[in-house]
Amino acid sequence: MLTLDARVEVTCTETEQMAPATIVRIQGKRVDVVLDQGGGDIIISMVMQRSGLYVGNQSGLEFTMRT
Repeated sequence: MLTLDARVEVTCTETEQMAPATIVRIQGKRVDVVLDQGGGDIIISMVMQRSGLYVGNQSGLEFTMRT
């Protein structure tokens, strides 16, 4: 179950790199996460594609999150 302020891992599908993130908003099938990277907040809006899989795009890259 997803909750606000939960720590999750997002994966860039192009580079296969994983990054820590924090859930900041939950609205229906959409979840917004903030990447925990220095130098500013990067928010990725992710949409549930199927149970346990969320997909979002930012800066021309695709990111996935599994729950």
